[in-house]
Amino acid sequence: MALHKEGSDVLYNCGRVCGHYKGGDLVKRLVFLFLLLSSVANAAPVGNPFLRGVKDPAELARKIESSLATDPTGATVIDQKRCKEDGSCARPQDYLRMFKESDPSAMLRAVSDVPRFLKTLTHGPAPAGEYWMACLKSGQPVLHCLARTFKVGEEAWRDPQTGRIVLAQSCTNPVEKPVREQCAEVRFATKAGDTVVRFALLCPQGIRDECLGVKKAGEAEWQRWWKDECADGECNFARASMVVGAPVQAAGSYTPLPGAHVLRVPRAAADPSSGCRVVLCLDRDGAHSDGLGVRPSDYDRASSIPTATVWYDAQAVPSRVAAPLTWTWGEW
Repeated sequence: MALHKEGSDVLYNCGRVCGHYKGGDLVKRLVFLFLLLSSVANAAPVGNPFLRGVKDPAELARKIESSLATDPTGATVIDQKRCKEDGSCARPQDYLRMFKESDPSAMLRAVSDVPRFLKTLTHGPAPAGEYWMACLKSGQPVLHCLARTFKVGEEAWRDPQTGRIVLAQSCTNPVEKPVREQCAEVRFATKAGDTVVRFALLCPQGIRDECLGVKKAGEAEWQRWWKDECADGECNFARASMVVGAPVQAAGSYTPLPGAHVLRVPRAAADPSSGCRVVLCLDRDGAHSDGLGVRPSDYDRASSIPTATVWYDAQAVPSRVAAPLTWTWGEW
């Protein structure tokens, strides 16, 4: 998407008014208004592991039994020492809640059922491929939290009755499901002084959540899209939805560290027939960037994963890139 009016798809100022949209050969001037946070909070913490340092399902069962002997409700952190050391602050009731969601066929009804269920699990080499897993977010368990491959030498703990993977050994996070869908990516850069990045996926039809993830600068795992720096009503991308003619299917925001970030989205975002768009905007030192719409034609299909790149500014764009996407400020 060239950075001039004739080549723009969705460009508007996130904090003020201007917008510009082109559909086919028709160029429309549009006005947008986004409600933004009046102040920027510190970066929200990444989701935490359930309980590290556990060798096998039987050991985890013993630890939970010991915890339940002290607190039969299962509301107490299993390992206080680990909780302080590495954030492994799971409670027995967290496992129960996740197992009910991820493995309902296990028919667990009470927290006292958890140790018995764990003792039935088998453990062995983990498969290849990415899996969505649970985490602890702000002290609460979230099943669809992060996606990663199993680490070298890490085991998968399975339910022998169903064959499904229940837990990942290194963190004992409950496993939700594999990533089977083909995905696309939007890569972008941030620098020191950038305070919040916001993004949304607009599509006419509903989407599956397997591909929706973000890999933040310096991190190795995909996280789900959280609205950490954006209350539901404060950047709902409603105006962008009006322009594109498609509802917002997902949105997220966070305070970025300097570096390279990647949004993972369904491959439909790179399909011209889908009507989908990814929209991004950036806050820096109290200023709001122009909104940036990523069109299907902006994705490079030379590799197996269609990829669009948002360069930080014109100076960062390689000479070989003919029509780059960059953050712009007050041009629209």
